[in-house]
Amino acid sequence: MSSKWRSLQHRHKYTYTSVVFPKSYIESLDLIASDTSNNSNFFSEVKLFASLNSTYAQLDEVKKLASSFTNLLVDPQVSGDTISTAARFYLEILFLENSLPLHRTLISALNKCRKFHHVISSCFATLCEEYGNLGKKEKKRFLVSRCTLSLIGCPKLGILDEIVEKCYDRVAMDVVFGLESVLLDVSSGSRPSPVVMEQCQDAMSCMYYLLQRYPSKFVNSENSSNIFRTSLSTILTVLNSSSFSRDCLIASAVSFCAAIQAFMGRAELSTFISRKLFGAFPDENSNGPICYSDLIEGTRDLSILSRLCLLRGILTAIPREVLNANVTGSVNASPWTILYSGILPELCNYCENPIDSHFNFHALTVTQICLQQIKTSLLSGLTNFSNGYEPFSEEVKACLLRIIWNNLEDSLSQTVRQVHLIFDLLLDIESSLSKDNGTTKSFLSKIAQDLLRLGPRCKGRYVPLASLTRRLGANSLLKLNSNLLFETAYAYIDDDVCCAVTSFLKCLLENLRDGCWSEYGIEKGYEAFRALSLPPLMQGLVSGHSKLRTNLNTYALPAVLDVDVDSIFPMLEFITIGPGIRETKLKSDLKLDQCIAALVSLIKVSRTMALIEGDIDSDPSDSDHTAIILVKGVNVRVPVEWFVLSLMHSDNTVRIDAAESLFLNPKTSSLPSALELNLMRKVVPLNMRCSSTAFQMKWTSLFRKFFSRVRTALDRQVKQGSWKSASSTDESTHKAEDLFQFMNWFSRFLFYSCYPSAPYERKTMAMELILTMIDIWPINTLKQNSSFLYPYGDGITSPDSTMSLVGSIVDSWDRLREHAFHILFCFPTPLPGICENNSIDNIIRWAMKLVHSPRVRESDAGALTLRLIFKKYVLGLGCYVKFSTDNNSLTCEIKKVSKNIRNPVIEYISSLVEWLQSVVEEGDRDLTNACKKSFVHGILLTLRYTFEELDWGCDAVQSNGAEMRAVLERLLGLIVRITSLALWVVSADVWSMPYDMDDTACGEDDADAFLEDGVVQEEEAGEGEAELGRELGETDARKESNGKPAEHVVMVGCWLAMKEVSLLFGTIIRKVPLPSCANSDINENYSNHEEQHMDTSTEILDLIQLETMGNHFLQVLLKMKHNGAIDKTRAGFTALCNRLLCSNDSRLCKMTESWMELLMERTISKEQTVDDLLRRSAGIPAAFIALFLAEPEGMPKKLLPRALRWLIDLAKKPLSSCAKSQRCISETPNKNLSKTRDEGVVPTVHAFNVMRAAFNDTNLASDTSGFSAEAMIVSIRSFSSPYWEVRNAATLAYTALLRRMVGFLNVHKRESARRSVTGLEFFHRYPALHPFLSEELKIATDLLNPSSSTHHRESDIAKAIHPSLCPILILLSRLKPSPLSSGSDETLDPFTLLPFIQRCATQSNLKIRVLASRALTGLVSNEKLHEVITNVLNYLAKNQMELPFNSIHGLLLQLYSLLDSNCRSLTDLSRKDQIASDTIQVLSTCSWLGNGACPVVSSSYLRILDLLLSISRTSSGASGVTATVQSLLFELTSQHLDVDILKELGIMHDPTKIELREQATVSYFSCLSKGRYDFSDEGVHFHRFGFSRKDLAEMPQIEIHPTQLQERILSCVTDYTYEVRVATMKQLLKMVDCFGPGSEKGVFYQWALNGLWPVLMDRLFAEENPKCVYYILKIIFSWSSKVKDPFEADSLAFPFWDRLVQLNGTVLRSKTKEVIICCMSICMKHFVKLLKRPVSSGACVGVNLGMAIEAIDSFVKLVKGRSDPSQPVNMRKAASEAIIASSLLEETNKSENKSVVKLFLDLWFISIQLLEDEDESLRLRLAKYVQRILSRRLDNGLSCDDSVPTQVDKVIVLSFDFLSSEFGNWIEYLNCLAQRVLDTSVYANSSVDLVRQIFDKEIDNHHEEKLLICQICCANLEKLVVSYNSKEIQLFAENWRRQLLQQLVLFVGGYVDSGRNIGWIGGIGNHKDAFMVVYAYLLGIYALSSLDLKGRFNGPELSELSSIIRPFLGNPLISNLYSLVVRDRQESSVLDGFDPYFLLR
Repeated sequence: MSSKWRSLQHRHKYTYTSVVFPKSYIESLDLIASDTSNNSNFFSEVKLFASLNSTYAQLDEVKKLASSFTNLLVDPQVSGDTISTAARFYLEILFLENSLPLHRTLISALNKCRKFHHVISSCFATLCEEYGNLGKKEKKRFLVSRCTLSLIGCPKLGILDEIVEKCYDRVAMDVVFGLESVLLDVSSGSRPSPVVMEQCQDAMSCMYYLLQRYPSKFVNSENSSNIFRTSLSTILTVLNSSSFSRDCLIASAVSFCAAIQAFMGRAELSTFISRKLFGAFPDENSNGPICYSDLIEGTRDLSILSRLCLLRGILTAIPREVLNANVTGSVNASPWTILYSGILPELCNYCENPIDSHFNFHALTVTQICLQQIKTSLLSGLTNFSNGYEPFSEEVKACLLRIIWNNLEDSLSQTVRQVHLIFDLLLDIESSLSKDNGTTKSFLSKIAQDLLRLGPRCKGRYVPLASLTRRLGANSLLKLNSNLLFETAYAYIDDDVCCAVTSFLKCLLENLRDGCWSEYGIEKGYEAFRALSLPPLMQGLVSGHSKLRTNLNTYALPAVLDVDVDSIFPMLEFITIGPGIRETKLKSDLKLDQCIAALVSLIKVSRTMALIEGDIDSDPSDSDHTAIILVKGVNVRVPVEWFVLSLMHSDNTVRIDAAESLFLNPKTSSLPSALELNLMRKVVPLNMRCSSTAFQMKWTSLFRKFFSRVRTALDRQVKQGSWKSASSTDESTHKAEDLFQFMNWFSRFLFYSCYPSAPYERKTMAMELILTMIDIWPINTLKQNSSFLYPYGDGITSPDSTMSLVGSIVDSWDRLREHAFHILFCFPTPLPGICENNSIDNIIRWAMKLVHSPRVRESDAGALTLRLIFKKYVLGLGCYVKFSTDNNSLTCEIKKVSKNIRNPVIEYISSLVEWLQSVVEEGDRDLTNACKKSFVHGILLTLRYTFEELDWGCDAVQSNGAEMRAVLERLLGLIVRITSLALWVVSADVWSMPYDMDDTACGEDDADAFLEDGVVQEEEAGEGEAELGRELGETDARKESNGKPAEHVVMVGCWLAMKEVSLLFGTIIRKVPLPSCANSDINENYSNHEEQHMDTSTEILDLIQLETMGNHFLQVLLKMKHNGAIDKTRAGFTALCNRLLCSNDSRLCKMTESWMELLMERTISKEQTVDDLLRRSAGIPAAFIALFLAEPEGMPKKLLPRALRWLIDLAKKPLSSCAKSQRCISETPNKNLSKTRDEGVVPTVHAFNVMRAAFNDTNLASDTSGFSAEAMIVSIRSFSSPYWEVRNAATLAYTALLRRMVGFLNVHKRESARRSVTGLEFFHRYPALHPFLSEELKIATDLLNPSSSTHHRESDIAKAIHPSLCPILILLSRLKPSPLSSGSDETLDPFTLLPFIQRCATQSNLKIRVLASRALTGLVSNEKLHEVITNVLNYLAKNQMELPFNSIHGLLLQLYSLLDSNCRSLTDLSRKDQIASDTIQVLSTCSWLGNGACPVVSSSYLRILDLLLSISRTSSGASGVTATVQSLLFELTSQHLDVDILKELGIMHDPTKIELREQATVSYFSCLSKGRYDFSDEGVHFHRFGFSRKDLAEMPQIEIHPTQLQERILSCVTDYTYEVRVATMKQLLKMVDCFGPGSEKGVFYQWALNGLWPVLMDRLFAEENPKCVYYILKIIFSWSSKVKDPFEADSLAFPFWDRLVQLNGTVLRSKTKEVIICCMSICMKHFVKLLKRPVSSGACVGVNLGMAIEAIDSFVKLVKGRSDPSQPVNMRKAASEAIIASSLLEETNKSENKSVVKLFLDLWFISIQLLEDEDESLRLRLAKYVQRILSRRLDNGLSCDDSVPTQVDKVIVLSFDFLSSEFGNWIEYLNCLAQRVLDTSVYANSSVDLVRQIFDKEIDNHHEEKLLICQICCANLEKLVVSYNSKEIQLFAENWRRQLLQQLVLFVGGYVDSGRNIGWIGGIGNHKDAFMVVYAYLLGIYALSSLDLKGRFNGPELSELSSIIRPFLGNPLISNLYSLVVRDRQESSVLDGFDPYFLLR
């Protein structure tokens, strides 16, 4: 929430500001204009300009003003006096406040006035005198300097240069006095606002230009010298101040360097800088106009940031000759230069030891400037290399490279950009210095190899690689890495690196193309270039990975076409598309789906780059099947079906890209073709319910561009006059008419899609598109201006449609309520149908009723309705809304505004305040009763919405300031009363609340947070529970009388009130004018300190009220315990503090500092108890964070550094003795004192909680980075605290710091997925941590050393673990290995911590060994990995018989971690193979470790062998290693599995031996597999992209006889231990899942064909462990998909079915139930085959047939129950998988048994229901299967081809088409369709409040759209009834129509009889439940009336319906459909484009 408020300071830069014209200026202008109006219009232009009240308006008008001034000057009839007067008025605008945006335009006209140069010069001097500080108008700062800076910045100064030179002294003094004024304000406690700081920077820049352009002017006279001394003193004062921004300090430093050059020569300057600023040589006395001692004193104690800015100033302003001059202090001294010896080493030191992220960026920026100067100096020959001088040594290069590597992956993108610039400059410098080309190339190649080792997902490597490509050439890089192009293409799978990769890819391709040209010539060069560049790109486009394809066509494909535009044709030919399509045969290796995906990408990019000429249209020779695309003048033919399939693709990204390629055109004035419009009309209805937010956003953006194109194209047609012309018959006219008709249909479709019961997804999409269309075609104005361009139907803005949208505001979805409000706001004013007082009053009363609801969403709906009334009627029409105290309601009156009547806006706000007062008074009388009516939440929300719509600068507020102040004062008083009523409830002692209070007040999440945040000790918690019991006992009587829910209601009402109070304050303070800030927060009055005043004319809130608001925020934050209310209060407090800190009034700025002081005092206040720590210190962290976030961006932070330093110091303070506290507590009889703690404990916990919140906040990440290391040190040390509260808080702060510094942990991969850093980068970012960790590890390891603690027993080993050890090991374990190692002399090398970690890794504590082994990985770089592993192996081999098992185990853990984390991620495959070979060579000599002497050691040994096997299988040349590992592992695991576990375990249960056998089981089966599941997902992608991997068929395999394998598997699955059985099942499942092509020759596959099924069947009946049963069923289901029918006879199938039925009734585990229903589908396959057998005389077949039918019936019923929306999603997925696996849908209509067919039909409808499921993955999986069935059975062309997955909505439609084609003549199917229509209608209870029906209803499936299925069913019914017109069909239609009519009459009559027909705004037909029922019944009647049954239709039911349905006809859809039903069908066609099946077409 707080970040939202923080972002608002960037908005409204020019919205509320304008040039401030003095009153004297206006008066003088009025006098002059009346006299000279006949001569020129200049003065009238000035008068018009002065009347504008917005900078935006003045920016448009200033061009006319400048033009009129120029015309005045060239007019020969104008007199000189008039010119002088006009020049003064014109130039004075430059000096006025807020005129800076206008300066450029105004000054541009002055250079054209050479004739009147003297006039303009004298006027400018006079104005400088008047507006300068020496004149009479001493009011504003920097007016003269700002004007002068604009003049100096003019591109062509001309005469302006002389003007500035004449006034230099006045300008300089204006700068000096302005800066001194700001410094005086700072010294008095004021904080300069961002605007003032920008002005200071501009003033200092102006001073620099004066000193640089006119240096002689400052030293020629005594007066000039005084000005110079004063200016220099001011510059140094600013440079030494900490209150100025970085940019201002830089400008000061540059000005200082320019100033010292004014009185120093180059030699003297060089001496001064080297001796005085850098202290290179002893001081020497020097004389000059300025004393050196003053300069030295001013630069001696500079802060580190100011020093850095001074270095930047020297680099910028000092001549290069001085920077490169050799300065020697003695004869024997070595050469010393400012640039190389002074600045560069200091900058390197700053970069290697940054203070924080900001400083790191600034230091790198100055370093980049320094290197730029060095490069230029080298190229200019300024650097002196005589006498062997090497200014740029190898040490400097190594240091710069180290800086580059450390910052290459920095979290700040601007830092990375600076590093890239430094890298590029370093290469340029190296090239300039090196004389040997070979040496340079070797240097560059070494760097290139280092960069390539970083991997394709390293974002920072690509810009340096591009720089190297330009120097080395693309071929050199490809020689270093032959797969570089494939890696680059694969890198696009990561969104974060796309932009960086593209910059490198384009550079690489350009260089590669040029290289191919030079080697092969142009034509053959292109062929060679395309052979290298296109395959990676095209493989990515056809890879099937959605994100990869999208990123490739967004970034890579345009870059490729920029380099080689003609490569579009080879890419099209790759997918068999091109000019010769009819002769091209489809390539066998590409599927149609891949071709379509690539085609969509190619066409989209080609059209975006304007390679496609014209539109995509049908081929005249084959219009139905072929489309023509003109690509670069070449006709390319594409099948139309490809476009259709792409637009209906199941992949959202393919659909979006296809729509963009078809519907958008860079030439926006072109009209879409008929083919494009036809395709769009098919596509739009199918894409209204996509659940992907990304798709919704892209779809909306697409149509925004399309609407803009349509508007432009139709505008062009109207301007040409060809459209709507009777004589025009050309093609464009027909296209325009078709386009207009399409837009008319589209607008109606969107509004119809907002029908009352529409699902959230459809309604959201429709409303988004409506708002987009309204943005292009405003409803209010277009119809009046041009009916040609009005795409909306008349019914859209009808009263009924308007009331329907008003009713849509009452919705349970927040987004839909807001969209409905915004759409209605765009409607005409007044709203159609809401024009009279009565209608407005009805809506107001309805809204007030909603506002009083205790439910937040209902009150929000009411508040939004009142917000609409305020905008449309109060602001728009000036209506008066008054509050009546008689009936406590608001009433509306339409009056004309007069002087005697109060302003409508003030009246409305005052009425709301009166309403609020009445509710507050009711709360005073009875709080419980008031809270039942929402208390004040709804009214406060209404007020907040009102203030959001209110423009504080409008006339209504400005002209009625006194009344508005009175209203706000009254509101503030009411809020104080509300706080006194509600705050005590929310801030009550949590332990004294009723036991379930939080469940109602806070919700489940907050209740969980409460349980998590409790910090009371166990014994104290017991006392708290006793107190709670006493409280409950005391309140029993009250609960019995009032009921327990009353307390819940009070709690909810009070916390909602406090939340809304805070948000209301935040909304008001965001825009309200502050004291002495008349205009806005952007426009501050910058008066001098002595003349501060308040503008009472525009002041709304005074200082006392602002202080009251801030104190209120603090009071609420410090007392409340509710996290939700605290968060909203923090947001409001942030807004208030931000406004105050942006003000220049020192009194306002001091308020925030005083609140910080109060907060600190509250934090360390005495006598705090444990209750103050509840909810993680409650609002104390939130208050601090609000102050931190409120500080303006770009300004020096004061509150945050001060507070964090104070908090860290507070956390560092030592605490008193714990024993004393515990003794005092035990001796105290009063149990209430049990919550007390020693002095300082609670404040320390507060400090840690605040730090935790600060470091968790992303918005503060850069600002807090400088404190991270110290806070981490304090947190780790606090683990040793004797107080568990401190340890607990320190742990949480440590966790926050760990996430901020290292990144979030991926628990599956055991790495930090985001912001992960290497050990080298980490310690260079936080250098203070390295010595601390080293010292702590030394202490901790000494404590672990047995020799230093011999008195400890083994059982006391836990006491010997240092408290800091575990957090340090966890921190180190989160670091990733560095690809590069640091230098040998690197003090921050993480490798120096390795000895301590290795000592920890061999200790006797198992947890310490595990943590230490994980911590080892981030300390070892890839370059040192082989060395470290070799050392560990050698130590193990030499001492294996002497070491204890703990040490051996620790060594093995180290090996495993290094191999798993470091070795596995190596990109150098040869090094990986070498490590694997050396490791197995040593481990094979230590095979005794795996024989089970120590089970823990043996388990680790087997795990390492298993890991080595996996690594060797994924390496390139380690087949020998694979065989060795397999042989050893197989031998060892066989030994362990052969051991009799019963004898081994004996009586004692040894878990380590069981763990060993479990690991042996896993490793054994790993030997048998070929490693198919060793590949990770990333490995699969690399393999798909052509990277070399070892062929699985070539891998060595263990030779084992099937009989031996059978025995082994049987022994494992029947093992005594549960762990071995489960492990075996898991491995069998993995191996079965990996069966595929190429597995047939494997020994395991050969055994599985005959042996797997019997084993599984036996174990299924014998196994009792639930988990084992689960895995058995999983294997059965997986294996059944690999074979046709696992059952050889019925005798096997039926027992299996019975066992599944038994398990389904007994198991409780949901996962097992899911797999049971999947396994039942296996039986269905066999039973279906049984149904197909011919009936024989044997009785056995008949019995089996009956049993099979019964089983199928049970299966269908079970699937129906499991597919219900109320079931968990995994259960519904299991039901879907069972349907797919059963293949029952494929057997439709193949059986002669009608009961069986009915079961199949029921299953089809269940499948259609699942296709409407809210889980997208379920829908897509099932739709793909259904599509495969339809492609076989339904002859409908390519639209049903299963080669391209179709979107679900289309599959649903095709499913009904298929069923109608199969069962259309079967009356039972028609009954099913009609029953679906009947089941669509869910009755609404007319006796329940209609609003509550909407908000109470819990829909299990939000995606399901019943009306869509209803319309599909009715459409099929209508078609089938007409097609099969028989007596049976007529009887069916008549019966069902009568039944539907009767049900409709009953439903409508129920509402009419209840008398609640007006309970919904706009009529009951707009209620979602009522609409669904009425429309579904009417549509069913309409569909069944297609036959000629009119004579039978006119019955009594219809007459009765006609008399009672009128209340429902307020909905336009119901009204139109009812008209179609009761009228003649031919007559009903005249209705305005209404289609009953509006969702389908």
